Amino acid sequence: MIRINAPAKINIGLKILNRREDGYHNIETTLSTISLGDKIMLEKIDKGIEIICPSLKISVEENLCYKAAKLFIETYGLEQGVKITVQKNIPVGGGLGGGSSDGAGVLKGMRELFNINVTDEDLMKLARNLGCDVPFFIKGGAAIARGIGDELKFFKLPKMNLVIYYPGYPISTKWAYEEYDKSNLTTGIETDNILMGKKKKERTGFNINNDFEKVVFKFHPDLLDIKTNLLANGAYMVSLSGSGSCLYAVVDENVKKKVIKYLSGIGAMYFEAETV
Repeated sequence: MIRINAPAKINIGLKILNRREDGYHNIETTLSTISLGDKIMLEKIDKGIEIICPSLKISVEENLCYKAAKLFIETYGLEQGVKITVQKNIPVGGGLGGGSSDGAGVLKGMRELFNINVTDEDLMKLARNLGCDVPFFIKGGAAIARGIGDELKFFKLPKMNLVIYYPGYPISTKWAYEEYDKSNLTTGIETDNILMGKKKKERTGFNINNDFEKVVFKFHPDLLDIKTNLLANGAYMVSLSGSGSCLYAVVDENVKKKVIKYLSGIGAMYFEAETV
């Protein structure tokens, strides 16, 4: 049996540059894996692919773990099958990349389980067949991502302590892009300006913007309220990760206590994490 940790990620800033002819969008963002992660166990079986993930309410064929296993078996001509058990800790639809990380985790786990001699670079090429952000999770760490998120430049990022807020509902990335395309918001309207108009005396933190906030906060004003209050409680930076629904706050130990006290006081679901 092979055990794999599949880490979540955050986006540190996210700029949507333009919509491409193929329907995808060119973006610029910084990605970092974090200590929150799913747990994946892989075992050899005689044939086929078995997926055990009770908390995920999608068909087996839609599961990225299944797609990754099928791709790996077909690519390397394996005769045996695999049983994959996933313990979900990353919120689904939270913008933390849980599905993509699980898919990458299966590719790495099967490489080890079946003792296949393949480099990370080759595995990243294979991972592109599963989704534009899956290759990043093969290496993890921190990277600047461009194009549709698959042009990666890895670098060393100093550790950041985080508190991650999950509102209890998912947000579809496809929906967020569609709403962004329909939106008449100009690039001159920044979320921090919205915050300043809402509570002029509140601090706004570092000015690192995620373009999805312009749309997501319009439809989910509760997230803007939470961001405002996290900043008011001393967070150095608060941002959506990806298209949400999760917000993350950058904190130190003293600020973390205040932020957790606030979130606990409103009965919120949150996670303590750090960049890795």
